[in-house]
Amino acid sequence: MARTRVSVRELQIGMYVAHLDLSWFRSPFLRHSFLIEHPSQIEKLVRAGVKMVDIDPDHGIGSQSHQISDPTHCATVAAPPLSIKQPKPLAQLNEEYAQATLAKQQMDQAVQAVYTTITKTGTVNPQQAAEAVQEITIAMRTLTESALVMALSQNRAGDSTLSRHALATCTLSLVLGQAFQFNPLELQELATAALLHDIGLLQIRPVVVRHAHAAAGLSKADQQELETHPRRAVLLLEREGRIEAAILHLIANHHVYLDDNGYPKESRGRFTCDRTRILMVVDRYDELITGFGGTAPLTPHQTFQRLYQEAQQGKLDQRILSSFIARVGIYPVHSQVRLNTQELAMVTELNQEKLHQPVVTITHQPGGTAYLPPLVVDLAHQTDERQVRAIETIIPMDT
Repeated sequence: MARTRVSVRELQIGMYVAHLDLSWFRSPFLRHSFLIEHPSQIEKLVRAGVKMVDIDPDHGIGSQSHQISDPTHCATVAAPPLSIKQPKPLAQLNEEYAQATLAKQQMDQAVQAVYTTITKTGTVNPQQAAEAVQEITIAMRTLTESALVMALSQNRAGDSTLSRHALATCTLSLVLGQAFQFNPLELQELATAALLHDIGLLQIRPVVVRHAHAAAGLSKADQQELETHPRRAVLLLEREGRIEAAILHLIANHHVYLDDNGYPKESRGRFTCDRTRILMVVDRYDELITGFGGTAPLTPHQTFQRLYQEAQQGKLDQRILSSFIARVGIYPVHSQVRLNTQELAMVTELNQEKLHQPVVTITHQPGGTAYLPPLVVDLAHQTDERQVRAIETIIPMDT
């Protein structure tokens, strides 16, 4: 049967979406063909700005105007209400963040134990690494993604601690790996590779690591030394003999950028897999927000701008970066922000169709007086044209 084009507001549970009138870059879904099984899927499409969709009656029910008369065919399901999800209350968000902060301390200890062993013995303890990955995986399952990502990013400016970089990279890799629906084994391999991807830097002179990305640049000899760190990591892990080849492959190629300007030179970016490309993106993200290697730390907003430029230049995978931005947000949930009105607010919900204009809960007036109760404003859909609010800057959460 031919596809039928219907308005997004005609969608019903049981319909099979075959095509969206929206580019993949702006889509809230990784695939543009799927079965509608829950009202939240329709809500996401509405929020993303989808107007029309093509449905395939051969894989689901048809629209009301194209129902099959056969009484044995699936009955039409009433369309769910298309209410936009309300942002969480501030008290709930604060509680989630507090829980994530506690979990961060436990994860940090587990990852530090791995790196302390490597530093002292020159070897990796696979059991320690597996336990650290398990600690992070449990946190990902039990805590909200947004709170965990925010807790891991706080107070990171200027932090060149390798174990914290490993923790952030591991967690963000799992965020993206889950978005791409990797199976448990693939996720475990990706997380382990992210945890250990930079252990080769422990064998590089600290002065080289500290200036890896400084504006002045490294000498040719120092740059060559820096570029050996993926190979050094693989050699160290190969001596253990208990690390899967897939993990070694991910680590070996995490600097093999798509424009072939990365390293090792003998590898080619176009042959890298999605998991390697995920590791590239999140590794680069954490480098930029921390200022790793001698650069000035950037805010998440600035970091995504830089990553987008690098993707446009062909260095990073645009599809993966797009998914990353959609998951984390240009202004992540839990971010404390100052608006152009000089009001203070917290980002409480992302707008997938306009990530730079999230839903915020405004807590304080320009002079510092608290709003009682706080004001919830969707920056992407403001009705008061006399006072169009916009985010001016992110405020560090410890101030």
